[in-house]
Amino acid sequence: MPVACSAFGAVPALAQEAAETKPTAADAPTAPDQPTLDARRHFKSGTKLYRDGNYGGALAEFEEAYRLKPGAGSLQNVALSQKGLFRYAEAAATLEQLLTQHGAELSEGERKAVNDALAELKGLVASVKLRVVPEHARVLLDGKSLTPNEWAAALVLNVGEHTLTVDAPGYNPERRLLRVAGGQRELPVDVALRCVAGFVDVTSNDPTANIAIDGLPKARRAYKGPVEPNTDHLLQVYREGVEPFEQTFQVGVCKTLNIKAQLEGLDSALPADADETDASLPDAPPRRVQKGFFGLLSLDLLGLSQQPLNVTKAQSGGGFGALGVRVGYRLSNPVALALRLDAGALQAEGALDAEGQPRDYSLTSIHFGPDLKLMTTGERLRFVATIGAGVVHHRLAVSKGFDEEVRGLDPYFSLEVALGFNYRQFLGELGLIALIDGSTALQKGFSEQSNQALTRDLGTTLPMVGIGLRGGFSQWRPAR
Repeated sequence: MPVACSAFGAVPALAQEAAETKPTAADAPTAPDQPTLDARRHFKSGTKLYRDGNYGGALAEFEEAYRLKPGAGSLQNVALSQKGLFRYAEAAATLEQLLTQHGAELSEGERKAVNDALAELKGLVASVKLRVVPEHARVLLDGKSLTPNEWAAALVLNVGEHTLTVDAPGYNPERRLLRVAGGQRELPVDVALRCVAGFVDVTSNDPTANIAIDGLPKARRAYKGPVEPNTDHLLQVYREGVEPFEQTFQVGVCKTLNIKAQLEGLDSALPADADETDASLPDAPPRRVQKGFFGLLSLDLLGLSQQPLNVTKAQSGGGFGALGVRVGYRLSNPVALALRLDAGALQAEGALDAEGQPRDYSLTSIHFGPDLKLMTTGERLRFVATIGAGVVHHRLAVSKGFDEEVRGLDPYFSLEVALGFNYRQFLGELGLIALIDGSTALQKGFSEQSNQALTRDLGTTLPMVGIGLRGGFSQWRPAR
């Protein structure tokens, strides 16, 4: 049978799309099969809807008729309905399909009509060439999601306005209104999203392990995604029966941090349930608490901010050195308590007072008392503030002019600000120290003549400042 419409612009004729073979004298007439009857019914409904101006309904009917009984008439009427809906690019593609798949069914005049209509439609379409960064971004055109293969090729669009939306995790989304005119070919459209996050790429040696960031389950075995930049984050890799992997990390804007999580003890652990990989992700375990006993050896180098016995620093020389030990218990990630025992000495030789009199002296001290340590929660590096108070035993011996010695107990107060670090269970600290020792007992122990000079020059305290180095071990779980 001829095509339903001989000219593209005509209204579709009420005709059956699928051609029927005329029976010969030797053949008995055969009734149409059910798909053919259904195709005719949809074709007739489409024709009525088209004449009523319901192009969307007509398109649905003609597409169903073509699906049931492919033929040139139904496909041409699909193109007519698409044109009525101003979907020129789709109508042109449908006509090209008509020529490719059903060209043999068309007469020469019908093919000319289709080619003329196709030329008209191509003047009502344009093409754009998208270039998107990052390449894994989601691209939507007029609300329809495009696959990377679709938008990597030239996109054929109807003339007019189109809405382009591009977004990706960790980037600011962008929305554009595209205006295209007929006949434009591969109009360049470049979209580069601005990165606002850092990225972490986590892999695990256990395919059943779960991965959580900041307590939120993300994936199994491997995860790559955005995180807030320049901020501490907690990575946890875990599964039942295995010691979890934990690591605190930071990553800069647009940077990617690769982390390989190695779960230990997998050989002795029970195998994970085979169905577990298809189940929802279990909640992350509570954050591991860094706590337990620790011990540190200390070395302090201090200088007196004022000297006893009317001796100036420029004339005295020497510094106060102290060795000690700290033993304590970390109660939680940010808090620890400790006891300190330090012994230090200062030997000033060749010292002269303001009147040129020799004032050689030696000062020894033993500090004993509790410390409160406050620290940040980094596993490898942390800032540590230590506040201490207790009692100090002083011994001050003066020679060359006084030849006296005095001992006594006084209170002390100390403040330390340090950078702490650890490798596995080894601990270390390097920081600044401010130490204030009382000196009342020393003043009371001298004779009256010496006590007058000591009171005038020393006052009631012995302030000291300097640097300290600590090293030792802990029972804390090793940091990754």
